[in-house]
Amino acid sequence: MAITINGSGTITGVSAGGLPDGSITADDLASTLDLGSKTVTLPSGTGGKVLQYITSISNNNSVSTTSTTFIDEGTSISITPSSTSNKILLFVSANGNQITVSDGLRVRLYNDTQSYALITAGNSYGNILYNNSASNLHAPIAIINFDTPASTSAQTYKLQIASNSGGQMRVARDWQETILIAMEIAG
Repeated sequence: MAITINGSGTITGVSAGGLPDGSITADDLASTLDLGSKTVTLPSGTGGKVLQYITSISNNNSVSTTSTTFIDEGTSISITPSSTSNKILLFVSANGNQITVSDGLRVRLYNDTQSYALITAGNSYGNILYNNSASNLHAPIAIINFDTPASTSAQTYKLQIASNSGGQMRVARDWQETILIAMEIAG
């Protein structure tokens, strides 16, 4: 087949592999790929890979509450998934402090963008911290959880705390820090 160049710059008659190496450069390619209604099938084994990660660390961000309604602890993180089928893997590390005797600390990881709690720990039957004879107790808070936001909009996650029955509770006192890590995992 003959190679034809028409007046609009279109070339016909070139078969795959018909151009010499180096004749097309990155500058010759479009910056986006329009697949129209075509479907792209990824090779097996591509799901589960970490596509991006973001870390947020709050130092000396002590937050105290007597509220039985959840309040923001002050640490948040935002990540934008690249596909609606991807998941967000979240890690939280903090330090809790029960100041009032006979009460308990409750914590939750909250998706502020879509207004739902991913995980809530602590209630009247099992608090993060609870002691009926001592005050000023400390304990680590560790949360690992998946979210499936089914969105490509930025997702903001934050740690929230509450008191079980109105006693004083605190997170991240003095030298302690709260760490949030978000990872986008291929679906």
